[in-house]
Amino acid sequence: MRTRGLVIAAVLILLLLIGLSFLYQLYPYEIALVTRFGEVKQVQRAPGLHVRIPMIDDLTKYSSRLYEYYSDTASVITSNKQTIEVDILATFVITDPERFYQTSRTIERAIRRLDDVTYSVMLSIAGKNTFEDIINDNREPILKDILDSTRDQTKDYGIDIKTVQFKKVLLLAANEEQVYKSMITERERISIQTRAEGEAQSSQIRSKADWDATKIVADANVRAAKIKAEGDFEAQEIINRATKTNVELYAYMKRLEMYRTSIKPGTNVITNPSGGVFKNLLTP
Repeated sequence: MRTRGLVIAAVLILLLLIGLSFLYQLYPYEIALVTRFGEVKQVQRAPGLHVRIPMIDDLTKYSSRLYEYYSDTASVITSNKQTIEVDILATFVITDPERFYQTSRTIERAIRRLDDVTYSVMLSIAGKNTFEDIINDNREPILKDILDSTRDQTKDYGIDIKTVQFKKVLLLAANEEQVYKSMITERERISIQTRAEGEAQSSQIRSKADWDATKIVADANVRAAKIKAEGDFEAQEIINRATKTNVELYAYMKRLEMYRTSIKPGTNVITNPSGGVFKNLLTP
């Protein structure tokens, strides 16, 4: 009786194990592929319990979350013939599990392929840029070029590259002195160019200011001469009108004009008591 009970218990346990082997659990962050003899039969994304045929169907699970990829240190040559060492940090997600399974099968194999692609892309792009471009001047456009090229070359792998960043960019010690000299030379060139441009602008400003000042003075002289001429003409008109009717005033004006033209400063004048022609100079 006891033996029979043990047999029944064993059978029940076996049935339970067989039943459990038909089921598999999927978490919300997982993607499952059910394959039969290497052929994908089902792609399952819904979390929960799902059924498969044990011993026939194989189960492969991938994460639907971001994967991080750290490249091996790669030596590349820049456009100005400097050898640098670069490490790439990238993130990607599996967008097509079936394609990913067919091309890479495992994450490790996918990362090896990605490493080859990023090295090839970095080699190509670094050859078009200088060290200064990569670390500072043109960093963001270069990273975008790397991202676009890497994404384009891995689109058939069933993954999507989300981000690409430089983890490390080092200049080999043998090139440091040359780079420093090159940077100093470039900064000196920029300084000389900036100073020359400033002096040219200063010269233009001074020339314009001198021309404006000359023009203002010339215009002022013209206006002054015009005003003086108008004043002289008006004064002469007044004198003419006055002397036409007053002979004594006319004679007086003529004597004053003679004094002004004939007697220079410091001239001694001798005249008789009556004064004669110089009578207007005598104090009454």
